Amino acid sequence: MNNILDYLSSHSLVVMAVAFVILLIVYFIFKQLIKLALLLLLVALAVGGYYYFNDPHKAPENILQTIKDARTKSEKLVETGKKAYQKTKGVYEKSKELSKEAKEFFTKKEEKKK
Repeated sequence: MNNILDYLSSHSLVVMAVAFVILLIVYFIFKQLIKLALLLLLVALAVGGYYYFNDPHKAPENILQTIKDARTKSEKLVETGKKAYQKTKGVYEKSKELSKEAKEFFTKKEEKKK
């Protein structure tokens, strides 16, 4: 370990290359997250601007109401997604059992022919 640290301390070009590679990896990991954050910021600015230009005095109230509506609707959407997941999981389990039964049936049928 000391040999590696001595090598890195004496070769600053290697340290810079390693730092560049690490930054590049971090960039590619967070690139999608940064794009999503910028998109959400753009949507928030658009909604705020819309309410501000419609009625500047009621803009804060309208923005807060929009945020509350978005929260309640997203909660409903999450609950609907959970229900759909549970239903799909049940259907998958039933189809898996049916597939096993069909495989056993056809295996027994082939054995009877021989």
